[in-house]
Amino acid sequence: MNDGDTLTVQYLGYESAKIVKDSKSRHDVGLKPVDHSIDEVTVVSRSVFKNELSTPRMSHHHLTTKEISRSFSIFGSADALKTLQLLPGVNSSADGGTNLSVRGGSFDQNMILLDEAPIYNPAHSMGLFSAMNTDAVSSMEFYKGAAPAKYGGKLSSVIDMRMKEGNNQEFHANGSLGIVESRLLVEGPLVKNRASFMLSARKGYGDLMIPLLDVIDNEHIHKNDILKFTDYCAKTNWTINEKNKLFLSGYYSKDRFKCSIISQDNNQQWGNATGTIRWNHIYDAKYFSNLTATYSKYNYLQRQDEDVRNFDWKSGMEEFCLKYDIDRYTTSNHHLTFGGKLEYHHFEPGELAPRGESAMIPMKFKDKNLTLVGAYFGNELTISDKMSINMGLHASLSTSFGEKGKSYLCMEPRAALSCKLNDDISLKGSYAHTVQYQHLLNNSALGLPTDIWTPSDEDIKPQQADGLSIGVHAIIPEDKMLAGTELSVEAYCKQMHSIIDFKDGTNFTMNEHLVDNVLSGKGRAVGLETMMKKIGKKYSLQVSYTLSSAQRKIDGVNKNNWYYAVYDQRHNVVVNGQYVLNKKWTASANFQYHTGGRTTVPISSFYAYGTALRIYTERNGFKMPDYHRLDLSLTYNFRNSDIRRFKNQLEFSIYNVYGRKNAYSMFVRGNRRDLTEFQGYKMYLYSCVPSITWKFSF
Repeated sequence: MNDGDTLTVQYLGYESAKIVKDSKSRHDVGLKPVDHSIDEVTVVSRSVFKNELSTPRMSHHHLTTKEISRSFSIFGSADALKTLQLLPGVNSSADGGTNLSVRGGSFDQNMILLDEAPIYNPAHSMGLFSAMNTDAVSSMEFYKGAAPAKYGGKLSSVIDMRMKEGNNQEFHANGSLGIVESRLLVEGPLVKNRASFMLSARKGYGDLMIPLLDVIDNEHIHKNDILKFTDYCAKTNWTINEKNKLFLSGYYSKDRFKCSIISQDNNQQWGNATGTIRWNHIYDAKYFSNLTATYSKYNYLQRQDEDVRNFDWKSGMEEFCLKYDIDRYTTSNHHLTFGGKLEYHHFEPGELAPRGESAMIPMKFKDKNLTLVGAYFGNELTISDKMSINMGLHASLSTSFGEKGKSYLCMEPRAALSCKLNDDISLKGSYAHTVQYQHLLNNSALGLPTDIWTPSDEDIKPQQADGLSIGVHAIIPEDKMLAGTELSVEAYCKQMHSIIDFKDGTNFTMNEHLVDNVLSGKGRAVGLETMMKKIGKKYSLQVSYTLSSAQRKIDGVNKNNWYYAVYDQRHNVVVNGQYVLNKKWTASANFQYHTGGRTTVPISSFYAYGTALRIYTERNGFKMPDYHRLDLSLTYNFRNSDIRRFKNQLEFSIYNVYGRKNAYSMFVRGNRRDLTEFQGYKMYLYSCVPSITWKFSF
C-alpha cells in the first residue's frame, strides 16, 4: 500500500472501519458490534482449526470464555478448571473436586497462573468450585505436553489464565443469582480509548442448601455445617501512548469450611491473594517486551474446639517474582522468545497456637526459603508451508536456605514438530524435560488445605520428568461433514525421577518430622488420548476417551516393587453437549465415567502382645469403585427487555441426576469390644443436587 491508500477492516458481527495509510507502520482499529436482533446462529471458521494443524504446538488447548460457558455449568455457573476435566488425559482427584491429575502426575505438578501469578490452592468449598471467577477470565491456555520455553518449574502441565482487561469504550455488567453462589462483574472506561477497569465479586453460601441436601439424601444429616467463600478480581490498564501500556491486576479469596461428618469440632479457613503489574513496550511491528512483577500468597487456618484441645493450626507460603520477556519476529520464518526471571519463595510449614484453657503445647515448624534465577530461549521456525518446529530451553538455578539448604542447576529442553500431510491432516510430535523445585507433602489425592509445601534441599531433590508425545490431528472435510469437526489422537509416555512418597505408617498429623519420612524414586505414565469436537449450527458436542496407567517405584515403599499411583484411572470417558431447542430454550448434558482410583486399606488384623495390629494391602492396592455421573441443565432465555442490550436467562440444572453415591474417600471403623474387627466405609459428598440460577448482562 502507498500513502493515501484506504484500507477497509471487517469482522463478522461488527461494523466495518476504514483507515488511510500513512507513514505509520502500526494502526490500532476498534470495531463496534452490530446490534441486530436475529435468531441465534453459530458460525464456525475452519481457519481456526487449520491454524492448530499448522502450528507445532501439541497437547495444547486454547479456551475462551465463550467456550468455557458452552460446557456444562455446575450449579448454574461455568467453571474454568472443571472444564479441563472434560479433556482427554485429565483426571479429577475426587467427586466434585477441582484438583487435576494430568497424564499421571500429581495435582501439585500443575502450574496454575492467573495473570502470571501462581495460585497454590485452586479450590473453593473443598473442590465444589474452582477458586477463580470464570466471568473475570478472558482466555485460558492449557499445556499438558511440551509447553513454550517461558514456562518452567512444574512437571505435568501449565494452566495460564488471563483476566479480562475491561471495556475502554462503554460500561457493561453481568452477573448471576443462585441458590449456591452469586456473582457480579462490572467493566468500563476510566478514560475513553485510553484506560479501562474490570471488577468482579463472587460469594458462595452452599450451607444454605444443606437442609435441601438432607431431605434428598437422608443418610447424612449435616448439622451446623459451614460452606462459604468469597473472591474478588480487579484489573485496570492504561494506554500511555501507542508504544507503552500498563496493566495492574489483583485477586483475593477466602474460604470457610466445616463438615460434621468429618468432625463436629473442627473448622477450616484458607485463602489466596495475588497481585500483578505489567509494562508492555512495543519497539516496532515485530519486536515487543513485557516487564512483569507478581506476588502470590496462600494461608491456611485450622481451628479446633474440643474440650481442652483448643488450638489454631496455621501454615502458609508466599512468592515474589520479577521477570522480563521479549518477543521478536526476526524474519517471516522465525519467531524468537527469550527472557529471564528472579523468584523468592517463603514457606511457613506450620504452627500450633493454643487458645484459652488448652492442654496443647505450642509448636512451630522451621520456616524455609527458596530463591530461583531462570532464563529461557525459544524459536518457532517455519521450515515450509507443511512443516514447522518449536525448540526451546529453560535454565534455572535454585537455592534453598537453612541447615539443609542446597543449590541445584537444571536445564529444561523441549521441542515440538508439526508436519501437514494435506490441508486436513497433520502429524505432530513433542519432547520435554521438566523440573520442579516445590513439593506438596500429602498422603491422598484429595488436595486438602492441610497439605504442606516444602522446597528442594539436601534431602529432597528436584523432581524431574521426560515426556514424549506423538499424535494425529485432523479436520473432517466439508464435503463429508459440516465444517467445525476436529479429531485428535495422541499417545504419550512419561518417565519421572526423584518423585516423592512417604514411608509406610507415616503420621501426618502435626508431625514436625514429616520431611524426614519422605522417600524419593521413579515413576512412569503411559496413555492414549482421543477426542472429537463438533460444533454445528444449533449444537456442540465433545467426546473424549483416555486409556492410561500411572505407577511408582520408590525404595522403602511397597517392598521396593512397582505400585499404582493414587491418580491411576485406567479408563476415562467424557461426553459433553449442548443443543439449542428454539429461540428460548437451550439444553446441556454432561456424562463422565472413569474407573476408580487407588488407595491403601486394611484387609485383616490380629492381636500381638495385647495390641491389635492391622494388615494392609500393598501400597494403593485397593481400587476404588468406578465413578459415573450424569448432569443436565435447561436454560430459558427471556425476551429482550426495552432496556438497551439487557439480556437475562434462567438456568435449571441437576448435578448427578440419578444420585450415584461416588466415593470421595475410604475409611475403616473398628469394633470397640474387639479391636481386631473393623468395617470399611466409603464417604461421599454429593448425591443428586438440583439448582436454579438467574443470569443477566447489559
